[in-house]
Amino acid sequence: MPPPTTHLLPRLVSHVLAPTVLVTILLALAPLRFPEVSWGQALLATTFTTLIPWAVLVWARGRGRVTDVHVTRREQRWPLLLVALASILAGLVLLVAMQAEPVMIREVLLILAGLLVTGAITLAWKISIHVAVAAFVFLHAFAEQPYGPYLAVAMVATTSWARVQLSHHTSSQVFAGAVIGALVGMLGLLPVLR
Repeated sequence: MPPPTTHLLPRLVSHVLAPTVLVTILLALAPLRFPEVSWGQALLATTFTTLIPWAVLVWARGRGRVTDVHVTRREQRWPLLLVALASILAGLVLLVAMQAEPVMIREVLLILAGLLVTGAITLAWKISIHVAVAAFVFLHAFAEQPYGPYLAVAMVATTSWARVQLSHHTSSQVFAGAVIGALVGMLGLLPVLR
């Protein structure tokens, strides 16, 4: 049965603002935000942080191990979270070995922190990883821009709306995701991590 037409816009928002899409853009375009970061470092970070886990997700979806690419069934999340964790750690080892810029390593460490927190929560409760990542990415990338916080709030609200409209999350789950994502984003603003 095709999805109701009332779900077309929320479904589009969920795909466009999916965690893999947002984090891929954040990392792949890191040299535009940090001129000291090379495109090679950005490509390496992107490959291990999002592209390898995404490829495993697509494989798992093709094999019927997950019901959808957003992994809406909480019990299906943990194997993919472990794959993402292993891939990110391998990428960090390579970044350190190649003496990547500290800011590039910091970006990946922040994403790892978000994965660990949301991953731990999702083992017991279905937090919205979509909203957590949207909050992190938009606050982290645009916090210091003149209208950045407004953009971040708008994008988090839009993502939250879409996830609730699709009945993939409750209001509490998207709120918790927004809080976690914002906290990880603010962690990146601490002077000790800059």
